[in-house]
Order: sequence, then C-alpha cells, then structure tokens
Amino acid sequence: MVWEVRGDVLVTLVAGRSSGSSPGQRFCMSEGETIDSGHRNSLWSRALLLVLAISIQACGAESSATWTTSSPVRPSLFEPGVISTEMREYGITFSPDAREAYFTRRARGGQAQIFVSYFREGLWSEPVRWLFSGVHDEAPHVSSDGASMVFVSRRPMPESGDRSDNIWISERTEAGWGIPTPLSGAVNRPRLDQEDFGSGMEMGPSMLPDGSILFWSRADPDWGADIYRSQVGPDGTYGHPTALTLNSTGDESNAVLVPGGNFLIFQAYRDATAPGNQDLYVSRRNSFGWDAAVHLPAPFNSAFNDGYPSFSPDGSTFFFASDRRGASGYYDIWYVDASSLNLDALTR
Repeated sequence: MVWEVRGDVLVTLVAGRSSGSSPGQRFCMSEGETIDSGHRNSLWSRALLLVLAISIQACGAESSATWTTSSPVRPSLFEPGVISTEMREYGITFSPDAREAYFTRRARGGQAQIFVSYFREGLWSEPVRWLFSGVHDEAPHVSSDGASMVFVSRRPMPESGDRSDNIWISERTEAGWGIPTPLSGAVNRPRLDQEDFGSGMEMGPSMLPDGSILFWSRADPDWGADIYRSQVGPDGTYGHPTALTLNSTGDESNAVLVPGGNFLIFQAYRDATAPGNQDLYVSRRNSFGWDAAVHLPAPFNSAFNDGYPSFSPDGSTFFFASDRRGASGYYDIWYVDASSLNLDALTR
C-alpha cells in the first residue's frame, strides 16, 4: 500500500485488499478512495489520519504466513505444480516469518540449483533461481534467526580451486543476502580419492540455534557416510568436526534438529529390513548424546526413497523429500502436521 496526505485527505495510490470491512472496523482502501476527516487544519484530523495510515499498512503485512496454521495429518505434496513439479525438488528451508521458501531444484539432466518462492496474498509465487546460485548448489538451510544461510556448492574454493562439495555461507543484512563465502575453519576439506572411495565432500548442512553446524561426510570407507557437528568459535570459524554417537556402519545423512532440541531426524540407509532404500529415522537426546535411532513408521517412510527432513520455522509442519510418486531419485517435497509424527511416544 502506498499513500499520501493531501491536505487533510488520505489518498491511496496503490490498491490494497479489502476484507469486507464495515464502518468502525479496520479496513484497506481501494485505489482512488479517500478519507476526509471533516475537520480540516485540525490536529485531531492529522492524528486520525496517522492512525489510519498505520492500520492501512498493517493490512498488507501479516505477522506470519497463514499456510503454517493448517497442515495435513498425512503426508501430502507441497504446492504441486509450483514447488513440487516433474523436476527434482528437495531440501526445503524457510525464512523465520515463513514467507520465503528456499529449496533445491534439479531439471532432468541438469545441475542442482537453489530456488526461492515467496508467499504473497495467500499463494506461493513461481520459484526463481536464487541470486547467488550457480552451476551446482543444493541443500540450503536458513538459520533460525534468518541471519545466515548455509548450502552445498561445487564452485571453486578461493585458494585451492577445489570443486568438490563444500559448505558455503551467505549472511543477510538489511540490504539482502550477501555474496557467499566458504565456511571458515576446519569443516571443508579438499576431495581425496582412494581407490573406490572418495573423501572430502561435506554435504547436508543445518545450523543449530547456538551457531554450530551439522553436516554429513564420508571419512572412512568402512563406515560409510556419517553425521558430524562442528562448533563455531568467537572469531566465527568452525572447529574440528566430531561424529555423532548415533552413527552406524551404514549411511547417515541430512540431519535436522527438531524445534525444541529434544529430537534429531535424519536420513539413513542402515537397516536391511526397512521397507525402503533411504529412510527417515529419529533419535532422542540423552545426557550423553543421542539414543539409538528409531525408524519412522508409514506413512512417513515408504517403500521408496525418503529423506531431506526439515521443519517450518514454528515447528508445526514437517517436510521431507520422497520419490514415492515417480522415478527413482526424482524427489518431490512433502509436508505433514508435525504432531502426526508422535515422536515422544515413538522413542519411549
């Protein structure tokens, strides 16, 4: 809404959405409508106009996105045809106000890139490539305060030129997202190939409220992929990663801390009796780390690939990627009411 005061008349220059207001209620004006206080050149008139102006601006700016208030009790496609399409989509994350959705999209035969969609007037906009996404970028994660976004990229490292999967970070200011830089410290390592095994690929980052980071990597050919945590120091650099106690001889990846901090959900291939290939698991926090992981039941896991877990900013909605409706590896983004997971009872 754009408006100006002409004398004692408040004139709207850009139309707002009316909510069927009646006299005495707060309302948005349409283009060309005016409010005349009837008391020209009076201080009361100008004060009233100021109050109305603030109310009009509020009409176009809800405090949080309304889509977070109603999620399905069984997994459903998230925004089919807009965010979930015939391409590969996975790894969704949101701004703190739930009005910006960042996710990975990969066209058939193409490179992974980060896309963004905006929630406006009750609808998600057509996604566009994020300003700083290049040839191969994926797995974005926005911090809980919205000040940082980490993601995986194969862009060349500034000093070594290494083009393996490394973790990069972009900081957000009032001017918008800043130019990404490699995560500083001991997390990123150059790729090292040993016969049939390659190390030095850092994937699936997620930021914790204290600023530390979770990610997965392959450091030992006998153990497969594992989840690591790296703590951030006072100077902003990340320390030597430590492996989580929940790791097994299988593959663990793409971990996310459940809002509240008592549970960790991750993707894994670790149980030959599980119905799918990649599946979702949950672990409860204990005094020494994490309890033994529990396989999420159907309908969250399926006979197909399920992974890339995440949550809405308020923790009310659980998101994951699955190829249950298409060809293997062609993920869509699914969502469900987080309370349907029943994590407390599941991990007792």
